[in-house]
Amino acid sequence: MKSWLVVIISIVMSFVTACTAPGGAIQPPTIHYGEDQCMTCGMIINDPRFATAAVVQGGDPLLFDDIGDYLAYQQAHHLVPRAVFVHDYRTREWLRAETAWYLLSPNVKTPMGWGLAAFSDESGARQLQAKVSGEILTWRDLTSRTWPERPPMSGAPAR
Repeated sequence: MKSWLVVIISIVMSFVTACTAPGGAIQPPTIHYGEDQCMTCGMIINDPRFATAAVVQGGDPLLFDDIGDYLAYQQAHHLVPRAVFVHDYRTREWLRAETAWYLLSPNVKTPMGWGLAAFSDESGARQLQAKVSGEILTWRDLTSRTWPERPPMSGAPAR
């Protein structure tokens, strides 16, 4: 009986620590671009500028091809993730979603047409805003909005 308990505890711990660094910080998952599918729409994730990942308790990370797809999914499923990661639009580096600045614009063509781009700092978002217009938002702004099931924008390919 004790050996079964050890096996079960080992399995549970492997799930809990799957996206956790040795120091305890939650790390972003690896996305296999051109292979992994979006949790919401099922499309292949190809563009790191808009890819989003949610690390959930005791399961595989949830991957999305568009920040807006994550927001709609989170709202519809009342998801409370351990961490959410987005990519900086310019550098394509992972960022914790709550630390990023966002530009919402119909002129930012994202994979599913939500028009959301993330930036590591407000100045990056403002630079793109000066070129394409739109609204500067924080993660708190985004998560407190009501998101439709489908994107309100064009869905044209990302540029």
